[in-house]
Amino acid sequence: MTLLIGATYLTVRVALERHAIQQEISFLSGHQFIRFQQLANQTRAVMRASADPSIPEYIISPMLEEVREAIGDIRSTMTLLERDQKKLDKNLLERINSRGEDRKDIFLELHWRLEEFLSRAERIIDSSHEDRRRRYAFWGPIDFATTTDGQLMRHFNDLIQHAHDRSVSSIGNAKSISTAFLLMLAAVLILASTFLFYPLLRRLRSEHRRKMSYEHELTHLAQTDSLTALRNRSFFNSALRTLFRGFNTDGKGFSLLLVDLDHFKAINDSFGHPAGDATLLHVSRAFRSVFRRDDVIARIGGDEFAILLPGLDDETKLNAIAERVASMIAREFVFEGNTLRISASVGGAMVPYHATDETGLIRVADLALYAAKSERNRAVIFDKDALASQLEQSELSAALACAADRDEFVVHYQPKVCLDTGRHLGFEALVRWQHPSLGLLAPGAFLPLMEDPRLIGEMTRAVARGVCRDLQAWKKAGLLPGPVAINLPEALLINDNGFDMLASAIHEHGLDWCDISVEVTEDVFLNRYADLMRATMTRFREHGVSIALDDFGTGFASLLHLRDFPFDELKIDRGFIADIGLDDRSEQIIRAMLDLSRNLGKRCVAEGIETEAQREYLLEMGCEIGQGYLFAKPMSGNDVREHWLKSPGAGWNRKTGREACRSSGG
Repeated sequence: MTLLIGATYLTVRVALERHAIQQEISFLSGHQFIRFQQLANQTRAVMRASADPSIPEYIISPMLEEVREAIGDIRSTMTLLERDQKKLDKNLLERINSRGEDRKDIFLELHWRLEEFLSRAERIIDSSHEDRRRRYAFWGPIDFATTTDGQLMRHFNDLIQHAHDRSVSSIGNAKSISTAFLLMLAAVLILASTFLFYPLLRRLRSEHRRKMSYEHELTHLAQTDSLTALRNRSFFNSALRTLFRGFNTDGKGFSLLLVDLDHFKAINDSFGHPAGDATLLHVSRAFRSVFRRDDVIARIGGDEFAILLPGLDDETKLNAIAERVASMIAREFVFEGNTLRISASVGGAMVPYHATDETGLIRVADLALYAAKSERNRAVIFDKDALASQLEQSELSAALACAADRDEFVVHYQPKVCLDTGRHLGFEALVRWQHPSLGLLAPGAFLPLMEDPRLIGEMTRAVARGVCRDLQAWKKAGLLPGPVAINLPEALLINDNGFDMLASAIHEHGLDWCDISVEVTEDVFLNRYADLMRATMTRFREHGVSIALDDFGTGFASLLHLRDFPFDELKIDRGFIADIGLDDRSEQIIRAMLDLSRNLGKRCVAEGIETEAQREYLLEMGCEIGQGYLFAKPMSGNDVREHWLKSPGAGWNRKTGREACRSSGG
């Protein structure tokens, strides 16, 4: 009896040890399979990004590190699997199992093919940026078409299924053996089982719970975004199909919200990817504070989210929820001592009122999102007006791509004057778009659509050429209206492109550097390349070009920027000027700006002056220069001449070019 008890105990123990090893192999194989799929997708993304000339290399570098991390993770998992395979080979039940050789063959074949895949991935990321671009442009994703084929996927599935089957079999064997011996020895072993078999049965239950836990964890990994812990696109698609099946069965409606973060790239570029990750976590917290537990919240792209709301088919309620989401996301949050802020555009649609199938629902929700993005930080529920607006914006965006080539950008000029005498001091150049069918469009109608830095650069180049062409004509007519200010975007300040562009236009038209001044807005200080922009501004100053900070008080400039950047002029935004006589706080801010500019030795220009009362207040506070409709509206180059002829006493200078520059350009 003692031998039977001992044999039973050892048999069950060996079976449980075998089960534990096979269970760990199953989990590690599943984890390796998920990481393999992620690595294939990450490597394709690297090759696509390398082939896109508009994506700078500093964005691709973190992607390469993610690929290296995935390769290391897969190799570490391979090492753990080899260790467990050796343990399994030493197990007595496994050695007498005839299927053990099949398992070894599957494992060795998978190991060989996976190592070949990792070697190919390493060759891709170790290649130069140019090599990756040429290879992807010629071969496309062929490097991974062979490694992710059905045979390798079947090897993964076979290994996972084999480990799972053997694990289940181990549990079954253990149960059968223990049950049989317990029945045979029931009368004799009641006392012995209390001390020997009960702990083994507890371990058996523990292993079963561990198996269920492994399966739950693998499912969670496959359906959850690793950063935000929200659901991923795969889970969202499955949930959407389930909701439509329910709708087709019982007619129960539901709603969909699409959320896109505004200017998320600016936070990544300005503060780095850790700040971007913190922003995404802030957004996920905002979602959890708004939506119900049964709602499906998924991250479906880098800065894109989708939310399914089962049972909600009331447009008023959906609109209120969408606006609350936008409001919660727009709240400030702190990252490494910096107060950050992000906004979001939200588009929504309902089943069955707006669509009755998956494709239609996503399309109309996307149209609503596009309408919301035209104004940013807005929530829009789909309607026909949103569709019409989206089509109009799409047509404008397509036409913008060719506007510079067709010479459709034109320049209008608004005078700067001495507030005391009315003497003319210079101009600010303002861009307009002469659309072939819509006529002359103001900047607000098309600048929000120009998200491509290349388009912004082409527009600025067209403005610079137009300004220099008009200056040349005015100088030939004996007129020198002072320096003309051109606004330069950050994309032209972080390198030599902006300087070279203005230098070429000035030399081509025979002008002096002092005929031009440069304006920058406070938004450029969000850019992480502030040192490069300061170097470009200093280079302009060395050539006698005046630098102005536009829209002062509305953006991100700090006192350090005023101290360190070579500004000659601060321009008070029209939003403060409009409140003169209406808001004491705006008047206090204006007074503080004027005091600050005087103490720093910089000129101060007031924008948007429209009434005589505003002019008199600014003069009383010590502001000497201004512009606005009170003096003149923006006008074309031809209208500038007519304006001069009608106002010969306005102080327009007929001195020689360099004398006039010294007297009016500062």
